[in-house]
Amino acid sequence: MSIDSKLLEIIVCPQCRGKLNLEPESLFCSPCALEFPIRNGIPVLLIDSAKKRG
Repeated sequence: MSIDSKLLEIIVCPQCRGKLNLEPESLFCSPCALEFPIRNGIPVLLIDSAKKRG
């Protein structure tokens, strides 16, 4: 999945404001362990759409 690097620099986790890490089909926040989906190349940063890891 390709997301513009400039966009990745400015978006943060809506839950804790942590840095989001790009993964194949999602963005992952290490501090709060939420995984946000990427749909059609667009990150969905809604807490209700996120999955908790661990």
